[in-house]
Amino acid sequence: MRVYVESFGCAQNQGEGAGIARDLASRGHELTEGPAGADVGVLVTCGVIGPTESRMVRRWHALAERVPRVVVTGCLVPLRTDLLSGAGRERTTFVPIREQDHLPALLDAWSSEGVLPVIGAPRPATVTPSPRVVEEVIIAQGCTSGCSYCYSRLARGRLSSVSLAGVVERVREAAARGIREVRLTGLDTAAWGEDLFGPERLPELLRAVTTAAQDLRVRVGMMSPQSLAPRLEPYLDALGSGGAYRFLHLPLQSGSDRVLDAMRRGYRSDEVRRQVATARARLPDLHLATDVIVGFPGETEEDFRATEELLEEVAPETVNVTRFSARPGTPAARLPRLPPRVAKRRSREVAELRQRISRRRLERWIGARAVGRVLEYGPGSSSVARLGNYLPVVLDQRPPLGEDVDLRVDGARSTYLLGSVD
Repeated sequence: MRVYVESFGCAQNQGEGAGIARDLASRGHELTEGPAGADVGVLVTCGVIGPTESRMVRRWHALAERVPRVVVTGCLVPLRTDLLSGAGRERTTFVPIREQDHLPALLDAWSSEGVLPVIGAPRPATVTPSPRVVEEVIIAQGCTSGCSYCYSRLARGRLSSVSLAGVVERVREAAARGIREVRLTGLDTAAWGEDLFGPERLPELLRAVTTAAQDLRVRVGMMSPQSLAPRLEPYLDALGSGGAYRFLHLPLQSGSDRVLDAMRRGYRSDEVRRQVATARARLPDLHLATDVIVGFPGETEEDFRATEELLEEVAPETVNVTRFSARPGTPAARLPRLPPRVAKRRSREVAELRQRISRRRLERWIGARAVGRVLEYGPGSSSVARLGNYLPVVLDQRPPLGEDVDLRVDGARSTYLLGSVD
């Protein structure tokens, strides 16, 4: 069968979509680069905030109009499948996240029924997917936290870690296919292994992965401060030992301890300060990424200023800003909300602060010479290389994907560097 796979949201969703596509291709199904001509469309959904959820419904409607059968999986299943109603529902199959392994068998069964007619579009010529040298490797489902606002925790459940051997096997298999960067992904990567019988935790996993495939670069995804705290020192040792990007994605969410308590985050702002100070002292070129939620129920002006002050103090290179969105079924959805104009203003102010901080941090790299790995092509003749700390450098040339190049940093924007090949 001809299958189109579309993924939205976080790196874990992207990894699940890519894994579904690989599994289907290995079973003889043909992947298409668009819905035109596909027999089945697979939609991996995200429901992290309300506007994203609405976008998923629109994408489902658009897909259902163009393909005979649709599979919907990801974070809207099963919690919000009630939203997917109307024309196309009778041709839609919902597959929960932890049952995605059954998808190839489902499509095999449909294949045995015969190829389905395509709705409203001729079959295009066979398309060869663009080369890809980056791959997400999912190391766990769910997490150990119980944040009061988090929809992903409801959708994915409690922590279920992939074994160390299973992760290493997946990384080796990716390297054998020519992948040049793997991204270890989960809701909270620092919690990996807490549910397994054995002493291995994230530092041991990172060392095993970088040893197993030494030509790969490894990016470790988001982790919560409370999960990182008991293993901070050994993790920083592993992060600085080669093979891994010197990159730390540590969400602070708020600089106010009162708001952190209401969010049920499980740590205080001083813990974030300590971890960042320790990490920067050990790894001076560390790339720090963080997340901030503004407009949380009950957030005062004093709370908001505490968040801005903490951002100024820890000075992340990357900040993801989200305006609070009440998600059905979460404790925070029952709390009185701030006026939209207040949340909107705070979102705008922290976004402006984020740009100033990031620009200041990135401008320090102007004039530097470094080695970058070319991982994607941009518009025209441009490409994007990643430095050893995962900072992106936009080049005006297109060396082969996956190649390491000597480069010079010529300029900086608020989210990326500009460079040229030496």
